[in-house]
Amino acid sequence: MTSTLVQEEFAITLKRLVELLELEEEDDHGILRPTTYAFMSTLKLILEAYELMGDSFSPASPCTDEEGGIILTWAHLNPELDLTVVFPASPEYNSYIFYYPSDKDTVEYEVSASKLVDWLQWLKGE
Repeated sequence: MTSTLVQEEFAITLKRLVELLELEEEDDHGILRPTTYAFMSTLKLILEAYELMGDSFSPASPCTDEEGGIILTWAHLNPELDLTVVFPASPEYNSYIFYYPSDKDTVEYEVSASKLVDWLQWLKGE
């Protein structure tokens, strides 16, 4: 994968992720800027998922939690479904995938690029 071949949808996710590093370190509600652990874990997963998906990668909306973890959300693909991947601020806690159709919520603790690809394809109805 070369930088000239990085497709627009993936570039959007990368840009949004890097913008989190530019946030103030914290505010009255907690930590705003992600920890290095959360950022690197997130970056590794989305790079690996992009390697597997290529042009079918859909952009995610990242944000931080109050402890410096990162939450990636794909909610724009289908109004009835939602997919979220949570990366904790430190390795003391587990990452997880949270997904829900309109009738049930489910959490999966096996977080890998191949699992993310499977869930993104599910979200797209593939």
